[in-house]
Amino acid sequence: MTASRAAQAAREAFMGLLSHELRTPITTIYGGTRLLERPLADEARQEIVSDVRSEAERLYRLVEDLLVMTRVERGGVEIGDEPILLQRVLNSVAVVEQGRWPGLQVKLGLPPTLPAVRGDPTYVEQIVRNLLTNAAKYGGVSDPVEIVAIDDGEDVAVRVLDRGPGIDADDADHLFDLFYRGASTARTASGAGIGLFVCRALVTAMGGRMWAAPREGGGAEFGFSLPVFASDDDL
Repeated sequence: MTASRAAQAAREAFMGLLSHELRTPITTIYGGTRLLERPLADEARQEIVSDVRSEAERLYRLVEDLLVMTRVERGGVEIGDEPILLQRVLNSVAVVEQGRWPGLQVKLGLPPTLPAVRGDPTYVEQIVRNLLTNAAKYGGVSDPVEIVAIDDGEDVAVRVLDRGPGIDADDADHLFDLFYRGASTARTASGAGIGLFVCRALVTAMGGRMWAAPREGGGAEFGFSLPVFASDDDL
């Protein structure tokens, strides 16, 4: 198969996955709003509102990823450059994601202090959200997801560790490719194959690096590092 045909096939597969990813939340939102037109007990109404809100947030995040994907392909991602306190970002995102995924436990292994890193705070939050969503979706919620941060003086590395199906050897080199979905993850949960691509593109644009590796004892590690915002850097 030629490169152009392979790219076309990948895009067609992506459009099929995207249609599914859009249809599911839209169906929930549409059905929920129709039900809210009827007389309902407060408890039932609150449950429907919660479902609609959750699916609307899911759609919002998908659109965020699609926008970044489009900008990356056009070479036009605008990245902010300011000091970011990772402790605040990691704590905040962990609280939100535990609320989104019933049963999910996030264990934070952070040192007492971390230097600020350079980057765009909005995009750093998007990266951490994507990685936690990835861990919850494919790793499940039976085991805690761990987030560890390490400062080596020049960069701060963030590692997200799960006990999911792990990473197949054949998938390791392609996990961050656009539209790619590994064999084991494709069997476990749905997805459009753009989240990890977006994460790596944003990390790279902020001067960092990203990686994925199998975890000893089972599971996977997805991590990224960003440069420390030195005190003499221009604000």
